Order: sequence, then structure tokens, then C-alpha cells
Amino acid sequence: MESKVTLKNILKRLLVLAGPIVIGQLGVVFVSFADTFMVGHYGVKELAAASFVNNLTMLLVVTGLGFSLGLTPLVSEAEGKGDRKRAGALLRNGLKSNILLSAIVLAVMTVLYFNLDNMGQPEELLPLIKPYFIVVSVSILCTYIFNAFKQFTDGITKTKVSMAVIITSNVMNIIGNYVLIYGKAGFPEMGLLGAGISTLAARIFTVAAMATYVFFNRRMKEYVEGYKDRSESKGMLRNVIRMGTPIGLQMGMETASFSLIVILVGRLGTTELAAHQVMTTISQICYMLYIAVASASAIMISSFNGRRMFREISLTSQAAYISILGMTVLCAGSVILFLKPLTSFFTESAEVSAMAVTLALPFLLYQFGDGLQIAYANALRGLQKVKPILPVAFISYFVISIPASYIFAFPAGMGLPGIWFGYPISLTFAGIFYYIIYRRTFKKLAYDIH
Repeated sequence: MESKVTLKNILKRLLVLAGPIVIGQLGVVFVSFADTFMVGHYGVKELAAASFVNNLTMLLVVTGLGFSLGLTPLVSEAEGKGDRKRAGALLRNGLKSNILLSAIVLAVMTVLYFNLDNMGQPEELLPLIKPYFIVVSVSILCTYIFNAFKQFTDGITKTKVSMAVIITSNVMNIIGNYVLIYGKAGFPEMGLLGAGISTLAARIFTVAAMATYVFFNRRMKEYVEGYKDRSESKGMLRNVIRMGTPIGLQMGMETASFSLIVILVGRLGTTELAAHQVMTTISQICYMLYIAVASASAIMISSFNGRRMFREISLTSQAAYISILGMTVLCAGSVILFLKPLTSFFTESAEVSAMAVTLALPFLLYQFGDGLQIAYANALRGLQKVKPILPVAFISYFVISIPASYIFAFPAGMGLPGIWFGYPISLTFAGIFYYIIYRRTFKKLAYDIH
């Protein structure tokens, strides 16, 4: 049967596995849009305060997500070998490592909180920022715990579990926003703080729901036995941290690079900054689709790697890139085709919409580089070869991206489109080098076995 495996078979299996991850990722984007929409309609001050806090904490959120992704290939490899007790022990260590990270992040958030007065924000916003910051900080710690459970269930190919939990929590969050922001159903009108409390409650639910599924489900008995068996965990914590740290740093560097580029955009003017924000928000939808398929490929590659099925690994990496390439054409094409109506959804300003339309070409070009780097960064994650990602990420996001955007925007006089023309150069560079490293790693693994 194994010899009859074809690219078509692998492609079908990949898309089935990726489907729930895609739905879950789109759910995250949707609730983010809903939060912004509801807070924005409540008041301008509240929207400004929320924007400040969310941008300040985004790097910590993304880095934490990247760190948790290191657990998936380890669990998938154990699952591929049929070693469920080891997979359960990996969950134990995944939770440990994420709790350790939470402690570090809590210290960082505490320092930030006591320096909020010194960050140059308007005095009138501080009474809104401070309580919201506290609630958001606690909710971020909840996401770290949820991420560990999610990567575990994804690793054993039960991707529908986290999908169902995310969708349910999103519905809870939106209802909670309506009730607590505006003071409905007998609750007091809490404004921005109500939005934060609603998000915290929804994230606490995700942790409770995932823990209930894992620990009180008879079908998870073997995994729970491995979780409880301390002898199974020997030496695992270091391995989990070793895998997660480079991925977390890579995603953190990418986020930090985009955040620094916003400073360059701000120098161009208010209209440019608004247009940049609109197009960045739209591009997040495409990014979520690519990362969902790539995450599914990492799960499959890890499982095949555990069984040393190298033909299947090669076919999976091909299928992932073909799928993402197809999504790139579909997603980017749709965005460009409906760009004006999309921008009008986010802004009523004709100037901002017109400025956003000038970003169509660099937006289209950078989608291909983004898809390439996401596909092969995750293929490397599946092969547990994550350290080489770091130098490539640093060169791409800092040495190339920021200087290129600056040169195109200012010395070359291209303005905001120039900022965006830096993206296809840096992301394509990263994608090509991730592909080269993947091919070398794959050939070495296959050679060593044979």
C-alpha cells in the first residue's frame, strides 16, 4: 500500500487535515475584526487605547505562539511511531515549558505596566489603558497554556478539537463584548474594560475545554498515562525548549520587523499610516490560510519522519507548496479584484482607499515569497531542523527588509509603495534559503538511513 502513495493522495490528506486549522485561524481573524469594530463604535478614545495595548503586546503573543509550535513535530513523531505514552509525556513538558515562558512574560508585562506613564501616551487615555493592559496580560498567559494543548491535539491529528473550541470561544467573546461593552442583560456598561474581560473569559474557557477533552476522555487514556508517568518525561523538557525557542524567535523577529517598519510609515503621514494598516489587516487573512496548510504539512512530515517514510515526506512538502501556491493565486487575486470594496469596509476616507490601491502590485508580489517561506519553514519544523531558520530570519527581516523598505520609500522617492516593495525581496530571500536548507536536510536524512 505504501508504494501506491501518490502526490494526489498526499494532497487530499493534507487538505483534510488542514481544513479545521484553516477554519480555526479564520475564526481568530474574525473575532479580532469584531473586537475592533465593536470597540471602535463605542468610542474613539477606547479604540486608541485598545490599539496601543494590542500593538504593545502583539510581539509577546506571536513569540509565544511560535514557541508552542515546537511541540507539534515531537508529538507527531511519537504518534507516527505509535508511542502514545511518549506523546502524553511531551504534553506534560509542553505545558511546563509554556508555564515557564508565562513567568518570563509576566515579568516583562509587569515592567511595561509600571512604565506606561513614560511611553508618551495622552494623559486622557491612561485610565483606559492601565486596567485593560492588566486584563489583556492575564489573558495572554491563558493563550500560552491553550497553545500547548492545541499543538498536542494537532500533533495527534485531532485538529477538529481545537477548531471547535476556538469557534465556541469566539462566539462567547462576541456575545461577551456586546453585553459588557454596552451594558446589556443587567450587566454594567464597562466599555473597553468589558472587551478585555470578555476576551479573558473566552480564553479561560479554551484552556478548561482543552484540559477536559484531554484528561476526561476515555480515548485519551494512553496519552494521560504517559502524562502522569514521570519516567517517560526524562530529558524531554530540554528537547521541547530546544525545538520551540528558534521558532518563537523567528516569528518574533518577523513581527518585530513589521512593527519597526510601521515607524517608517508614520514618517510618511497619517493617510499612509491608515492605508498601511488597512492593507496589513487584509493581508492577515491570506497569511492565516498559508500558515494553516503549512502547519498541517509539518504534522504529516513529522509523522512520516518518525517512520522514516522519505518518499512521503518529499510528496508532503511538494503538496504543501502546491496548495499554498494555489491559495496565493486565489487569495491575492481576489483581494486585488475587490480591493476598493474591501478598503471601504475599513475606512470611509477616499484618500486612504486610493492610497491602499497603490499597494496592489507589491502586495501581489510578496504573497509568493511569503507562501514559499511559510511552506519550507514548516517543512523544516516537521524534520525538527529549526536552528538554521534563525540566521536566515535575521538577515531577511532585519538586514534586508527594513533597509530595502527605507531605500525604496525615501531615497528612491516611492513613498508607501516603496515600503511594501521591500517585502517581496526579503520574504523571497527567506523562502529560497529555507528551501535550500530543507533539500540539504532531507537528502542527508535519506542518505544516513540508506
